[in-house]
Parts: sequence; C-alpha cells; structure tokens
Amino acid sequence: MAKHVIHTDKIYAEFGPYSHAVRVGDMIFLHGTVGLDPSGRLPGSTPGRADMAGQCAQTLDNLATALDLLGSSLQDVVKVRAFLPNHCRPSRDGQPSFDQTFDATYRDYFRPPHPARAALQHSLFQEDLLVEVEAVAIVNQTKQLITSDALPPLRRPYAQGGIRVGDLLFLRGFTSQNQQGELVGRGDMRAQTEQTFANMAITLDEAGGSLADLVHTQVTLTDYHSYSAYNEVFNRQVREPFPTRTTFQGGLGGPGLLIEIESIAALGGSRLTIDSATPQPGRSILQRRDDVIYTEQLPPGSASYANGVRVGDLMFTAGQVGVDAQRNLVGPGDIRTQTRQVLDTIRTILRLADLDMNDIVKTTVMLSDWRDYEDYNEVYQTYFSPPYPARSTIGGGLVRQGALIEIDAIAVAGARDTATVLTHT
Repeated sequence: MAKHVIHTDKIYAEFGPYSHAVRVGDMIFLHGTVGLDPSGRLPGSTPGRADMAGQCAQTLDNLATALDLLGSSLQDVVKVRAFLPNHCRPSRDGQPSFDQTFDATYRDYFRPPHPARAALQHSLFQEDLLVEVEAVAIVNQTKQLITSDALPPLRRPYAQGGIRVGDLLFLRGFTSQNQQGELVGRGDMRAQTEQTFANMAITLDEAGGSLADLVHTQVTLTDYHSYSAYNEVFNRQVREPFPTRTTFQGGLGGPGLLIEIESIAALGGSRLTIDSATPQPGRSILQRRDDVIYTEQLPPGSASYANGVRVGDLMFTAGQVGVDAQRNLVGPGDIRTQTRQVLDTIRTILRLADLDMNDIVKTTVMLSDWRDYEDYNEVYQTYFSPPYPARSTIGGGLVRQGALIEIDAIAVAGARDTATVLTHT
C-alpha cells in the first residue's frame, strides 16, 4: 500500500517540503496554518497595516477546510497550539491586543468543550504574519473535558485542564497561576515551575492518572538564563520511564510568566521508551527497566527526559539539536550539517521503535535564524518520500550554544502505508 494523497486548491500552496495535514486512522495532524487565502494573499484593506482579525479568521477557515476535506470538523480538535508574533501588540487607545483579538475570533470558531490550547509568541515565517495555528483532531471518539475547582479559573477559550479521548489526555498549556488565578513566584523560575507541575498533577489526578503517565512535554521559557533552575524542578517532578521533552524560548501570554508546559499523557496501553545509555540527571546505570531501550547511538539529554516514547502506535521524539551521540555540537555555523544530524538522530529513534521516517506525521521546527530556511529545507526534504509530513516552523532561541535548529516529531506506526495526506494541487 501507499499513502493516499488529496490535492486541493482550497488552501494556499505550501512554502516548503510539508503538507497541510495528515490523517492516520482517527487522528488528524494539521501543520502550522497561517492566514493566507487560496491565492496566497493576506487579508486586509489598509496598505501597510496587517489585519489581525482578518488573519485569525482566515487561519481558522483554512483549518476548517483541511479538516472537512479529511472527513472531520473543528469540533473534533483536541489540541491547539497558536503562535503569535513576538512583537505582539498590547491593548491601547481602545484597540484590543493581539491576544484579545485572537481569542475573540477563536470563540466564534470553537464551541465548548474547547480544545486544550497554548498560545505562544515567536517570530513567524513572513514579517506580515500575525498568527500561526497547528492542531490535532480525533474523529469518531468521545471527548471528555477535565476540570477541577483546584485549577486556575477559566477566563479564556480553552479547556481548563485538558481533553481526554480514550487513553490519551491532552493537557492545555499550564503556567504558574493558582486556583484564584494569581501568579505564583513572580521572578522565581523554581516556584513557577513547581506551580505549573502542580496544575498538571491536579489535571492528571482528575483523569485518573499521575505525572508518571506523561509521554510528551513541550516547554516554553521566556529566558534561557533560568534553564538550570527549571531543570532542577523538572528532574524532581518526573520519574522513569521519562516523557520526551522539547524546550524553546519564546514569549508567553501574560506579564511575569516565566514558563508554560504543554503535555500529553497516556493513561493506558503499552509503552516503550527509547533512551541514551549514558547516565544523566535522574538516571542510574545500576537500574535498567525492561520497557526502556538503552542505546549508545543517541545523545544523552540535559534532564530527566527520554529521546523517544512509543505508546501503542503513537510515537513522540524529544526535541533534537545538532549534537552527536557524545553530545558534541556538529557543524558550528552550518545549518545543513546540523539539520542532517538532527534528522539522523530522529531516524535512529524511530528505527529502534520499529518505525521509519515515512511514519512521521508531524514535525515542529525551531530555527534560530530565518536566513537558514532554504538550506534547512533542502536537507529536510531528502529524509522523506513525498507526500511530506505536516510541519510547523517558527523562529526563536535555542538552549544549546551554537545550535541552529531543533526538531521534534510525532509518528504513527503504519502511516507510511495507510496515511491520507492533504496537500495543495
């Protein structure tokens, strides 16, 4: 068998080797969608002024179109990740902020129970882009909204705790607010990380799980200078078998926030972890688990996270940068070499879990310099057979000094043969 391809002229042409969306079974993974119309134009009637409301509406229209073409709708969406520009306009002179405009439009498209969501600030592919949205949808299955009086009160259109579908729990992006909605630990990364994990633990407990059920975490820090403090708390909160982790630097949706963590938990089913054999924080060379593959082919992480986790047919990789198995940076200043190293590492993780690159359905990429976009694309496309996975590419800082790129991936067993891929005509 081979992947089934749906070509459409109802959505703009892609800007690189990726597809608009990939469906495997009941799961749909949508790329970082922006507010271009089918002809590639941005909305707006005032020359020289970008239209935030118009772009939000067009972006969500594009998501709805993609889902419809794949037999789904916005009501099937369980997880949303929105990227707003890092020059996000605050409210002033009676004008709403970009966050407020996004929320107002978002409410018109998504009805309760709202998906789990995070809204982050990064640099986007084109200077006039004001919003980019990626999403995960699950069709033909019942959604359970997870709430708790112990969680921060809900003031924006997203799930208070998360959305559970079957054994998967999609937690929203949590920050360090307490149950009164007050910021905990202003200026203190350790205190904010502790409160963030406390909110995650409450949600997991409400769903019948615990932090031990986490399989995938995506973390946004506003300042990498506090990386070691955040790591210290992270290492205390998670235990083997570890989840995967990706850490980016970016802006958050409120003053004083230092950290936001999005996550996915698996509350049942088989679990296989792919990890480095090299001891690192939270690990012991004297204790080896039967459900973990330890290998010297993969670089050790800088904290208590794994290189890869497979739960049933679903596979997550940690965010990988251009380092070798001894964690030495390769190709300083060379985006092509670093991109090859990153994708070679991801390929090794998948191989150890009996998957390959063509099982990948979605990648998230962070570039430290947009001038590297074309060169990274040239290398990236050589690792896949078209049609390509869905993808989001954003700009921002990376924690490893000299790193130019970081990529994490989601794969589904059998996607190479059974996926339906939506791409432009």
